[in-house]
Amino acid sequence: MSGSIDRDLRTPLGVRALKNAPSAPIEFRMDFVSKIFGSQSDSPTSKEPVPIESIADGALDTLGSVIRVMGDESFPLDQDVDPAAFPAVCAEFARHVENGAAVPSFDIPQSPNGARQWERVRRFFADRRHAEKSFVTERLQDYREVVDDLVAGLRDIGERDEIAETSILESLQNIDDAVATGALPQIKAALTRTVTQVNETFAQQKEAYERQLQELNERMSSLRQDLVAAREEMKRDALTDAYNRGAFETAITQSVNMHFIMQQPVTLVMVDLDKFKEINDSLGHTAGDEVLRAVGDGLARSFIRKSDFVARYGGDEFAVILTDTPARHCEPLIERFLEHARNIRVSAAPDEALVACSVGYTEIAEGDTVADLVKRADQALYQAKRRGRDQAVFLAAPDAGESPESGRQSA
Repeated sequence: MSGSIDRDLRTPLGVRALKNAPSAPIEFRMDFVSKIFGSQSDSPTSKEPVPIESIADGALDTLGSVIRVMGDESFPLDQDVDPAAFPAVCAEFARHVENGAAVPSFDIPQSPNGARQWERVRRFFADRRHAEKSFVTERLQDYREVVDDLVAGLRDIGERDEIAETSILESLQNIDDAVATGALPQIKAALTRTVTQVNETFAQQKEAYERQLQELNERMSSLRQDLVAAREEMKRDALTDAYNRGAFETAITQSVNMHFIMQQPVTLVMVDLDKFKEINDSLGHTAGDEVLRAVGDGLARSFIRKSDFVARYGGDEFAVILTDTPARHCEPLIERFLEHARNIRVSAAPDEALVACSVGYTEIAEGDTVADLVKRADQALYQAKRRGRDQAVFLAAPDAGESPESGRQSA
């Protein structure tokens, strides 16, 4: 199809009709345009009206881009058997908006004259947004129910403890009363009853605790799987393909919460490129971007578990969240990454070793908030910089044991 035909198809029918009506007086046409798009005479910097074709093309291109973004940034719903299907349908609707192309997924044929089925476009967009709202609302309700169950379980444990304590105190009082009588048979009987009652109480408590912990673990395991799946749909940094800062903030909060509930270890690793500004200044930002991509790739290759979370924290700084991982298990992984970074080469200087990184890492401690964890990892990173860069430093919480050794230099 020729360029002129493509452009004609991208022009709305009403605009083409107006453009192709030479018999209409110029004053009438300009007045008609002003009513639709607004007068240009009020603008002090505009001397001529924007061409109708330019406005129409821009509007169609913008709407097509919006629909494509809706597909690219979507997250799978329960109804989406194939996660790639919805972005593909969005691409079909975007082409339909732009030039009247067919939408096979919805049985919309190619338009012979460039007409668009706008009602179908609006309905497609509205239905998806409604489905996404319902999906998110249901998931939030599921999470609330998990929290409610946890709180209710803790309350039940407290109530059972109070009942058990009252029962044991009554038994001890019976022993005191028996001792006061001085009658050995009564004392022996009271002791036997108390021992039996205490054993039964503890056995019941143990069984109830184990059952409730099993139920909570199953619910929390399901929740963790949902969080991992949701995390895969978070936004990524366009340059490095690592998760972005917003995704990091969400993930680190979830990790701290999971530690509070399940006492699982969490290690936070902060990575900063050494003398990155010099690379940008001497070789240009293209080389700098190449380095950032290589560092992001190196982190992904070094921390390869599905639960490992690599994010671009900002500028030339990265962060890695390692759940279910104590700090003592991280040193070989960090060393592997540092060695990878030393071997990075850029196309502008293929024979020069330009890249080195400083690393600071810490392990979550009892009572840590997100701010505490990030601050301590930053302090460890600062120590690595101060000691000469191209190395890793571990910093434990002030009240934590030294494992690995606090302030250990890994290079």
